[in-house]
Amino acid sequence: MTRTLDLYLIPRRNRYILFAPTDIVEQCEVESGDRIRKSIDWLKGRQNRLVGWIGRMLETAHGHYTRLEDRIDPMERVLKSIGVSAALTVYYPEVLQENQAKATLREILRRQRIKHLFWLAVDSVITIIVLALTPILMPIPGPNVFFYYPALRLLSHHRARRGAAAALGSMPVQFKSLRDFASVEENLRGLDRFLERMV
Repeated sequence: MTRTLDLYLIPRRNRYILFAPTDIVEQCEVESGDRIRKSIDWLKGRQNRLVGWIGRMLETAHGHYTRLEDRIDPMERVLKSIGVSAALTVYYPEVLQENQAKATLREILRRQRIKHLFWLAVDSVITIIVLALTPILMPIPGPNVFFYYPALRLLSHHRARRGAAAALGSMPVQFKSLRDFASVEENLRGLDRFLERMV
């Protein structure tokens, strides 16, 4: 992917939050070449009605999961968008110097990488336990939520950690100071909802 992702360092309660506009995050998810999406699209496109129906059901379930993920940790989606981008442009308020903005970004990304590494380990253990219990859980009617949820969270934490690591690594990052940051904040799509969920 050749996309440059626009990120914003938003000041809130004596700390900074890393934000990307919702429409850009959604576009990154569509363009990411995500295997899950490709598999769902492949199933939906089949001539067989049953297979097509399964594809549509999986698409609905994936949409519900994405919304759930957004409620759990909205920054996770931002980190996954970083992971599928070629470069970053970080906008920061004029009250910061560029070196302060760089240090702030690094600190946010380090914390997020550690957090997702921890949850990756936790979800790995849960997924292994659920796999061991599969013979017991398999007869339960309906979708096996006990397996799908930890497995999807495992994948999501892996992609978020990978995004944070990419930005901390050799990914090109350009920093731009914004003079009237307050007016920019007012026009960022999805910022209010994002901040509500970050509390």
